[in-house]
Amino acid sequence: MSVKFDFTGHTIIVTGGNRGIGYAISEELAKSGANLAIIYRSAKDAPEVAASLAKKYNTKVQAWQCDVGNQELVKKTFKEIKDEFGSFEGLVANAGVSVVKPAVELTQKDFDYVYGANTAGVFFTCTAAALIWKETGYKKGSIVINSSMSRAIVNRGIDQAFYNSSKAAVSQIAKQLAVEFASIPIRVNCLCPGYVKTDQTQGMDPKFLEWQNDLVPLKRFSEPHEQTGMTLLLLSENASYMTGQDYNVDGGAVAW
Repeated sequence: MSVKFDFTGHTIIVTGGNRGIGYAISEELAKSGANLAIIYRSAKDAPEVAASLAKKYNTKVQAWQCDVGNQELVKKTFKEIKDEFGSFEGLVANAGVSVVKPAVELTQKDFDYVYGANTAGVFFTCTAAALIWKETGYKKGSIVINSSMSRAIVNRGIDQAFYNSSKAAVSQIAKQLAVEFASIPIRVNCLCPGYVKTDQTQGMDPKFLEWQNDLVPLKRFSEPHEQTGMTLLLLSENASYMTGQDYNVDGGAVAW
């Protein structure tokens, strides 16, 4: 059952909002009345995904192509979004990537790819939003960063040193920004998913996925929509005293 929130009249930016967890968040926000600016890097179907959500939920949804690792392009894109929608009230910094290979095989290119999206990209989008809110005097901005339970653990059987460390970095960035932005004020929090059914994870060996299920007290992967309740809560006024925190939605995986 979905948690019900009302975002009518609000515009939310969702990076990577056209696929996986990001799409589930975009859909739940649209269902709750929000207008959406979906940022994507290379997916050719993103404009069609945006149009489909707009038609299905009778709200305004547009897609912007932007490499979140390019700071000046992010600033330009956020200004365009503000000009198009008049304002925006929230940001879900969801875009992220991973490279799975043993540490001794990881390269500088792999590092730039993962950290460019997962760490620099999160920082650039958060600060671009903060600059606009500071300039316009908006006092209720909320940022939700998609971190991971992997910020604090090593996933058994998966070699992804850059991914895990990049998520640890963004969780720390969230704490720093929450303190710095409190005077504006802007709230900054992290959603920390556990194992989630996405196109990427479902392409893995079924026996390995079954083994991973046993690592979770609830004995299953999360459906993408199960990550949306915490995200919408953190974006909403119901979370007006919540900032600088990590919130695990992991089926209990980090409890043991």
